[in-house]
Amino acid sequence: MTVLSLLLRGGILMYVLLLISIAVIAIVIEKYRQIFKVKKCNRKVLEHLEPHNDPSALRQALSETDSDNPMAVMLGRLFYAQSDDGELITQSMETAAQSELHKLEKGLGWLSTFAAIAPLIGFLGTVIGMVRVFMNIQIHSSGGVDISMLAGGIWEALLTTVGGLIVGIVAIIFYNDIVQNLENIVKTMQESGVEYTIRMRQQV
Repeated sequence: MTVLSLLLRGGILMYVLLLISIAVIAIVIEKYRQIFKVKKCNRKVLEHLEPHNDPSALRQALSETDSDNPMAVMLGRLFYAQSDDGELITQSMETAAQSELHKLEKGLGWLSTFAAIAPLIGFLGTVIGMVRVFMNIQIHSSGGVDISMLAGGIWEALLTTVGGLIVGIVAIIFYNDIVQNLENIVKTMQESGVEYTIRMRQQV
């Protein structure tokens, strides 16, 4: 039995789950593309800054990097700070890091939503299918119930639950992995911020 035949037997909600699975795949691909790009850019920024020690050289090196890069945005709060207040600068850097994280998190809300509603849609499809099965039983009760028709109706009704669970499980796995990757990016940014803050203070 082909996937297409299973979709046809599962009813209209199977097509809804198919659309949700396509949306999940699209979001996952886009988020991993962003994560890979950000990690690569962050490494390049750090590699570019590494040979420099004094504040003026660090500022010059940072000015030659991509200003839209999250690491560059955060370190820019340090290197171009107008204040000498260390606590204020640290807060500014943390705010910048959280702001960049917020940008990267765009779209994750949908992935979380799809992970939650896919099993519910599947369960709804099963309930609708079971209602249809019992309606047919009532209609044909006078002539006896064909057990093969009953079994067939039940397994067809359960198809949407299977589909919903598969989509939901895949979505939540990727959601958690993406969140973990984003948290690691922010952690790396914060650690780099602390390191360069110490370097700047040592050279002043």
